[in-house]
Parts: sequence; C-alpha cells; structure tokens
Amino acid sequence: MKTKRSILNIALIVLLTVSCSSSDDSSGDNTVYGIIQLSGPDTSEIGSTLTVGNINADALGSTGTSSSVVLADENTTFENGVPNPTDFSNGFIIVAAEFDDNAVVDKTISMTILKNGEEYRYVCSTPPTSAADNTDCGVGFSTDKVAKEVKFDDTTVINVDTGTILTMNGTINYD
Repeated sequence: MKTKRSILNIALIVLLTVSCSSSDDSSGDNTVYGIIQLSGPDTSEIGSTLTVGNINADALGSTGTSSSVVLADENTTFENGVPNPTDFSNGFIIVAAEFDDNAVVDKTISMTILKNGEEYRYVCSTPPTSAADNTDCGVGFSTDKVAKEVKFDDTTVINVDTGTILTMNGTINYD
C-alpha cells in the first residue's frame, strides 16, 4: 500500500513543481504532437480537447521510471527535464507512466489542467489503487517508448476534488 501511494505521489510532485515553476523566457517551435479528446462532466469547464505542444520523453528523473512521458501544452517547455510554463492561467501537464513487473501498479496518469486560473487535477492507476481514488486507467492507455507513442483509448481519470470521471481519447506521437 505504501509503495502504491509513493508511486502516485511521485507523479503528483511533478505536477506541483509545474504549478510553482517560473520562467523568464521560453521558445516553442509550435509543433503539435497530437490532440486528446476529452469527454465527461468537467468538459464544460476545461474544454473538450488538449493539444500537446511539448513532450519530455526522458522523464526518468522526475517520475522514477524510464517508461514515462510528460506531455504539455504549447506554452510549457522543458529545460533539463523541468517544466517551464509561460501561461499560468491556461495549460496542462500529463505524466503518463508504465512500470516494470516488479512495481505495484502497471501504469498511472497524473494530470493537471489549468483553465482560466482554476486548477483541475486528475489521476488513475492500473490496477486501481486508493492513491488513485480507485480509478482504473483502462486497457486502452499505453506508453510505448520504442514506437514513441502515448495512446489514450477510452482512458478514464478521476477529478481528485470532485470525483467526476473524465475520458481521454487520442494518440500522441513524438520524435
């Protein structure tokens, strides 16, 4: 139980770091890696799509697993693995991770969306754990570092404050 909570806490720490980070300068190349379609009650507040503009494909240092990828909006770049947002009112960070056979969980998502200055936090794990509000990510979520692809196919995450479910669909490909 303690290990499960520790794994999810690592992902949440990354998200908290993003909320507290600042940057004097950021240069994006306006690359779009993919769009994630969202459905569920929260879309009335957060919108129905997330456009991935930046990726940290080597997130081992911040997540503890080499099979993790951090996805961000176009206004959040990564410098030495640290997210550097330039818009503190609107943006998102998604930590998508898979773990080896020795881990308590197979995969997790920890996500923070900022919309008009309001923060919405979501989590899930497979298998579901109490640290992820007992929400299973689903069989359609995968992080494939060889194919350089993160796939969300009816992936479910839970809002940690309200308990509402958000469903994610989309494929993110990166170089």
